[in-house]
Amino acid sequence: MSKKNFTAVITLVSINQLSYATDNNYINNIIKKYNIKILKTNKLSKLVKDFFFKVDLITFKNLKKAFKSHLFKGSDICIQENKYRKKKVIACDMDKTIINIETIDLIGEKILNNNKIAELTKEAMSGGINYNSSIIQRTKFLKGISINEIKKTAKYIKFTKDADVVIKTLNSHGCHTMLISGGYEIFANIIGKKIGFKEIISNVPISKNGVLTGSLKGSIVDGKGKLSYLRKRIKTLDVKKKETIAIGDGQNDIDMIKYAGLGIAWNGFPKVKNMADVLAGYDFKSILYFQGYSREDIKF
Repeated sequence: MSKKNFTAVITLVSINQLSYATDNNYINNIIKKYNIKILKTNKLSKLVKDFFFKVDLITFKNLKKAFKSHLFKGSDICIQENKYRKKKVIACDMDKTIINIETIDLIGEKILNNNKIAELTKEAMSGGINYNSSIIQRTKFLKGISINEIKKTAKYIKFTKDADVVIKTLNSHGCHTMLISGGYEIFANIIGKKIGFKEIISNVPISKNGVLTGSLKGSIVDGKGKLSYLRKRIKTLDVKKKETIAIGDGQNDIDMIKYAGLGIAWNGFPKVKNMADVLAGYDFKSILYFQGYSREDIKF
């Protein structure tokens, strides 16, 4: 973004009429506070609205800070430069983003019948301990468990509402959809294929005769690994960095969230929220609305 005025857009996505009315009023008050003239507004859906305006970089940053610090109840809000709004590549985390749980924890709960893995996961995702050390340690707990036994636990996984709709819509518009998970290939392939991601990347546990050895194959997909895969795909597709979007909730998502043209913290841990451009957690379709897609564009 240049130091001169540029066109920006605020997108309000609400889950009910009360939140829409309350937060629409908040946005209008903020706009008045900064003496901003609205160029136009556009309704993308009944409870989704775009506000277009010209702004300088300093004011833009102040607005961004104001929206991130305000506690919205029932609305996802995004402010961004209008140029390159529609993205060509999306990188999605899996656990607690595309699905409702940490899949590694599921193994601990349903097969090992303890919460040792879950405790390590929470520390790693919040940034309390090193992710690489954590995933190596957690994988050791799985030694001797059969892959088939792990696959049976997939029935307990629930998809985030409309995650499949978002990916289906983006695929139909030519976006390269990537599931980049620090979890295991055993789950990532099942989930990624079911939702429809074009590319699936995850950690690969080593097995012998269908039983896990407690070790991982190749490089660990940690924060730097996720970013590396995203940058590699950007290069091969000849896409600008501004034409990318990344979404996740944990410490190992921060690098790709910071790097992408639009970084979204989905019900993120505090450290993730601090680094993200946008905070969301009410409507997964916000990912589409933030890019300017209307309800009519969505592939249900």
